[in-house]
Amino acid sequence: MKRQRQYADQPHPSLKRFTQEELNDEVCPTYKNLLIGRSNRLPDRHTLINIADYLECTSDERNDLLVAAGYLPLDSPLEGRTLELALEQAHQLMTHLPFPAMVVNYTLDIKDSNEAFRRLFEISLDFFYENPMNLFDFHFNSELPIRSRSSFDTASLEQWKSHAIHGINAFKRNHLLSRYDAWYQNLTQKIHQYADADQIWKMEPKYQEFQENSSRTILARTESSGELVPIRYKQIYISAGSSMYPRIGVFLPVDEPARKAFEYLGCPAEYSHIFSASTPHQTG
Repeated sequence: MKRQRQYADQPHPSLKRFTQEELNDEVCPTYKNLLIGRSNRLPDRHTLINIADYLECTSDERNDLLVAAGYLPLDSPLEGRTLELALEQAHQLMTHLPFPAMVVNYTLDIKDSNEAFRRLFEISLDFFYENPMNLFDFHFNSELPIRSRSSFDTASLEQWKSHAIHGINAFKRNHLLSRYDAWYQNLTQKIHQYADADQIWKMEPKYQEFQENSSRTILARTESSGELVPIRYKQIYISAGSSMYPRIGVFLPVDEPARKAFEYLGCPAEYSHIFSASTPHQTG
């Protein structure tokens, strides 16, 4: 009924009518039997998730539906004091990392960064705090140097575009169940304001296999001349606690120019002894 009222004066983009018959035909073949009392068996948990998806439920609405049917809710993002404590834990862990790093939350907002990160990508502390950004701003905002320095020639442009396509597809895949949440809707509207991101949004990766920790190229400054030189780096994510978010994105050197540039930032040239098997992390 809520969805019917929402689209009473406008057609739905997918021409949904949100009727009992349509729900029965589209996602729950036993729904009619429930309505007329022919069956008392509730749909299984997977079917209920599909019903919530058909009804375009937010995360909270979907979990209300699951709990009402007696099922465990899906994990929800941290919020309130729990999120504050998790962000503080991520901040403390980041301060002990000798490499450029940033803290990212569930909605892909960059909540914190260290000095090495800001120096590598030449983002001033004032700009960082006066202009809250998310990962899409970080990669697509032309006011930041990352966009132009990651696509300075044909090869680097193709590499940047490939990472962007895979990154956007990963975002849509990883947050599939949140796509009706207000934060997701607001973020996608913001994404489409960037011409590059809007163009890439519906593109499919050329290759199904893609290593998220594969190296990337960017122009960075070195101590010897202060000039911009191409370096190759890779990025890993470290979980700061038991939840996936917030997590810490860490940038590591790959080639010799990158090691020199990182040393210029005060980072060690090698990192294998720092990220041991005991350190919880995943690439991404």
